[in-house]
Amino acid sequence: MRVAPMLAARYLGPHQIEAIEIERPSIADEHALIRVSACGFCGSDLGIVAGLHPRAREPLTLGHEFCGTVEEIGVSNSDLRRGDFVAAYPLISCGMCLVCRMGLPHVCKSLRLYGIDADGGMAEFVRMPLANLRRLPVTMTPIEGAVVEPLAVAVHGVLMAAIEHTNTAVVLGAGPIGLLTALVAKSRGISSVVVSDVLPFRLELAKNLGFEIAAAGKELEAAVREKTRDEGADLIFECAGSPSTALAMTSLVRSRGTIINLGVFKKPSEVNLQAINFKEIRLLGSRVYTESDFAEAIKCAQQLPVAKIVTHTFPLHQVKEAFSRFREGTDVCKVLLLPNG
Repeated sequence: MRVAPMLAARYLGPHQIEAIEIERPSIADEHALIRVSACGFCGSDLGIVAGLHPRAREPLTLGHEFCGTVEEIGVSNSDLRRGDFVAAYPLISCGMCLVCRMGLPHVCKSLRLYGIDADGGMAEFVRMPLANLRRLPVTMTPIEGAVVEPLAVAVHGVLMAAIEHTNTAVVLGAGPIGLLTALVAKSRGISSVVVSDVLPFRLELAKNLGFEIAAAGKELEAAVREKTRDEGADLIFECAGSPSTALAMTSLVRSRGTIINLGVFKKPSEVNLQAINFKEIRLLGSRVYTESDFAEAIKCAQQLPVAKIVTHTFPLHQVKEAFSRFREGTDVCKVLLLPNG
């Protein structure tokens, strides 16, 4: 019996991403087949298609930021049912290493993700374990559903900070994670949130979301000095993963202030450790999210204007054009594929 085909965005080797027909996956017990509604591009997808990701191997269906509807469901005790609107919880943890045993599987020693280590959601359909699906409200839009995963990253980073003692926060990088972090930080009661970037389009997007903005470099330094009477910001969210922000963050934060590093650096970067020492700066790394962060992101996705960070949507068959726009555009923030229209 012939298996029904479907369209999928496949990484086929360095600098090769194509929308091609492959077999629709069959499901087993404790799995579901998801009809994908929307799937976002992430910075990690750039590294995969460039052939630089240390784990991703072709052929691979990309995409770990996605939502959709349960099309089929295998034998299970799960309370999920056909027709449920769900988001993918894409983390794959070993369950056996020290941090997994400590109840911290999001920093698993061998953490993997759907869309990187196994086929993801840039396809008309994707097979997922029921344990990796989270029900979404029926009133949530596919755009909001696809933003839940990166929103969970922002929630995790903000909750790591002692925000009750924060008057001024600076977000370095106005990409999707930076803007979502700024939205979550403001919603948590931080009165002054300054967003910085090198791209005028992204600064304008941050301004339209209600944030104070400053171009990276001298303009940002002057703005922080003026706002804080030359003391420095209470809290810095590093969301760019750039060598320039790695250096700037320690000069912008006050003594005894906090830096949360959400940006993923592709290689080791220079950091002013003398400033960390002399100013007693608290520097914390933030990686993906916990189960509770993801649940909080589902709640926040309809309370915050997260859909405004989505600047472009494309049908699945235009994945090459979508990827080029995401990689090269100066007027781009979050790009989504809509595999089923």
